[in-house]
Amino acid sequence: MSGIDSSTAKTYLDFSGLGELRAKAVQDQDKALKETSQQFEALFIQMMMKAMREASMKDEEHEDSARETFEGLFDKEVSVQMSKRSALGVADFIERAVKQQQPMSTQQILDQRLRQSGSGIPLRTPDKSMPLQAPPQMPLPIERPKIRPLQDKGLMPLRSSS
Repeated sequence: MSGIDSSTAKTYLDFSGLGELRAKAVQDQDKALKETSQQFEALFIQMMMKAMREASMKDEEHEDSARETFEGLFDKEVSVQMSKRSALGVADFIERAVKQQQPMSTQQILDQRLRQSGSGIPLRTPDKSMPLQAPPQMPLPIERPKIRPLQDKGLMPLRSSS
């Protein structure tokens, strides 16, 4: 039995596998993100290897299309295997960057807070005794209005007739 997972794209050029990877992303985003970032790292490594081959001194006598095809296929396979081993760390970097930009669910936020604080927020705080208060101060005196006697026992004061 082969240890290779053939359910998703093995390389970035496998278009039917890319469709399967897109469908898998609906079910398990984290796994699909990991595979996609590995495929991107493989593409990056292959382009880097191709540029290194072009920059090296070429032997005109031994250059033919069969050799170029073989080197291209070899570079592609080496780049895929290197990305699976996270040789450069590009896939890990991309995965972390994308996860930071994704909005978190409420459960993920609560889990993150629990990991950071070490313990959850208590639902009910323990009863604590009330601290003693300072002795009450003397109440301020209330000024009462002075009542003046009426001149007459009537309700209204008398008017002078002059």
